[in-house]
Amino acid sequence: MISNLGRVMAVLTAMASAAFMTFAVARYSTIPDWAAEARTLDGFVVSRTEGETPSWTASTRRTQESVGTSTNMADVLEKMYQRAKTDVDQQVQDLQARVPDLQQKLAAAQSSVEEDDKAVDTKVEAMIARLNEMNQEVDRLTEDIEREKASAQTIQEERERRRGDVFRLREQVGEINADQFRAARLQEQLTDMIRRAEGHVVKLQARNQELRESVN
Repeated sequence: MISNLGRVMAVLTAMASAAFMTFAVARYSTIPDWAAEARTLDGFVVSRTEGETPSWTASTRRTQESVGTSTNMADVLEKMYQRAKTDVDQQVQDLQARVPDLQQKLAAAQSSVEEDDKAVDTKVEAMIARLNEMNQEVDRLTEDIEREKASAQTIQEERERRRGDVFRLREQVGEINADQFRAARLQEQLTDMIRRAEGHVVKLQARNQELRESVN
C-alpha cells in the first residue's frame, strides 16, 4: 500500500514538474524583451547595474539626465515612454507657440513674394521688349551690312572695270605715242623733202633765168 502510494506520488511529482516546466517555457516565450525595446528608443541611454539585485537605469542621451531606475525593466521602459511623451508634448507646445509668429512671417513672405513676382514680371516684360528692340536693331544692321556688301561689290566691279579701262588707255596712249613718233619722223622726212624740193626749184628758176638770158 505504501509502495503504491509512493509510486503515485512519484508520478504526480513528475507530472507536476513537467507542468511547471511547460508553464515556465510558455511564460518565457511570451514575456516581451523590454531591454531590446528600450534600446530602440532614440534619445535615451540604458545601462544595467550588476550585483545581487541587478537594476536598470535610463538617462537622456543629450543631457545625461536620469529618467528612472528600477529592477523591473518594464517600469524603466514606462518612465522612458513618459519622458519621451513629455518631451514631445513640450516640443509641440513650443511649436504651437511659434505658429502665430511663423504665420505672420509667412504672410509677410507671401506678400513679398507677390511683390517680387510683379517686379520680376515687369522686369521680364522690359527685357523682352528690349530683346525685341535689339532683334530689330540686329535686323536693321544686317540689312545695312548687306547693302554695304552689295555696294562694296559694285565698287569692286567698277574698280575692276576702271582698271581694265586704265590698261586699255595705257595701251592707246602707247599707240598714240608711237603714232606721234612716226608722225614726227614723217614730218622730218617731209620737211627734208620740201627743203630739197625748194632747193631744186631755186636751181630750176636760176637755170630758167640763164636760159632766158641766153635766148635774148
